[in-house]
Amino acid sequence: MWENTDERRINADVTHPAMRALELPYPVSVGRVHAGDWSSSVPDRLVAEGRYGVRLGEPVEQARAVLEARVAEVCAAHPWLAAHPVRVTWTGGAFASGELPAGHDLLPAVRAAVADAGGPADAPETAVPAGTDLRLYAAAGIPTLHYGPGDLHLAHGPGERVPVSELVTAARAFALLAVRTCGVR
Repeated sequence: MWENTDERRINADVTHPAMRALELPYPVSVGRVHAGDWSSSVPDRLVAEGRYGVRLGEPVEQARAVLEARVAEVCAAHPWLAAHPVRVTWTGGAFASGELPAGHDLLPAVRAAVADAGGPADAPETAVPAGTDLRLYAAAGIPTLHYGPGDLHLAHGPGERVPVSELVTAARAFALLAVRTCGVR
């Protein structure tokens, strides 16, 4: 059956330096499971919904094909599942990867604006293993990166918070970047 070895397999040959620095660049998670209609009956079906990490540069369709092939392989190796294979459907969001082109001047421009706004002068370049709108800009050929206040480990969950000082620094950095980039006087 599906085990964490499959997640390890997906993450075994990560080549991008920013992704390699992450503990788990391409996570697989099942966030919702539903089975049966009544607590005293044997369920006739199980629905599991989750997330499958799309590797940096990998088309969403290719990631889907990899997962579907692995599910088919697991089903074929099990007598009952071979006769009753799992059906994979794709609903909800599909998040392609995206990144700033290597050597693009946006990264040093943002770093300079952050430093001049009172933030760290040596902010590291990191990757985020999450679905964001960056993918839309990257697909449209618009150089994009993430920058903002707060701790990503606290984002979109219980106890989410952003220090006001970091919010002020980010606002100043965005203003400086806009003035410098757009030539506003």
